[in-house]
Amino acid sequence: MRTNVYLLSYAPLISILLFSTSLAIATSELALTWLNDVGVYDELLQILSARNTKLLVWLGFLIVYFMIFSSLKLISDTINQLGFAFFIKEQVGTTLSLLRPGSILLLIGGCISFAFMTSFPLVCLVLAISFLIYFFFYVFQISKMTTSAGAIGLVVFLFLAWGMLLAGLAWVGLSLFNSLGEAVLFPK
Repeated sequence: MRTNVYLLSYAPLISILLFSTSLAIATSELALTWLNDVGVYDELLQILSARNTKLLVWLGFLIVYFMIFSSLKLISDTINQLGFAFFIKEQVGTTLSLLRPGSILLLIGGCISFAFMTSFPLVCLVLAISFLIYFFFYVFQISKMTTSAGAIGLVVFLFLAWGMLLAGLAWVGLSLFNSLGEAVLFPK
């Protein structure tokens, strides 16, 4: 029986939605608790109802997490295919089709994250475990398509690319934090 090759194309979007939703629920609970502790929540209740306030906070976090995961997926696909151009010698392009079933692993992780959606650390743990399992699947599939040196080179390339990206983001974040702290602590 032949199946449609694009049957799994929905899995990344749904897994992004599942992880974004569970993280947004967990984060909104933390944010509402913090807003209540600092005394802002009572002021918000004068403007909006409690239900609308919770919905607004949840929707804000959902949009932020969805944008973060979507941009990471786009960057991941770009870095991945660039690595394929350097380290995998093929004419047809079957490597990407071998990796497509791996998105089911992240979809299962997204479904599992719903069981822990009220606990931010547990949702993050499910996300990390899902990424780790996908990484092992990725290395296993890549090792079928290339030599050991090519697989090692691709994995090292991916680690270096993500390391430089995250280091750059950390540098920008710390520079922004430093500038903000300097402006608040030492105004001119």
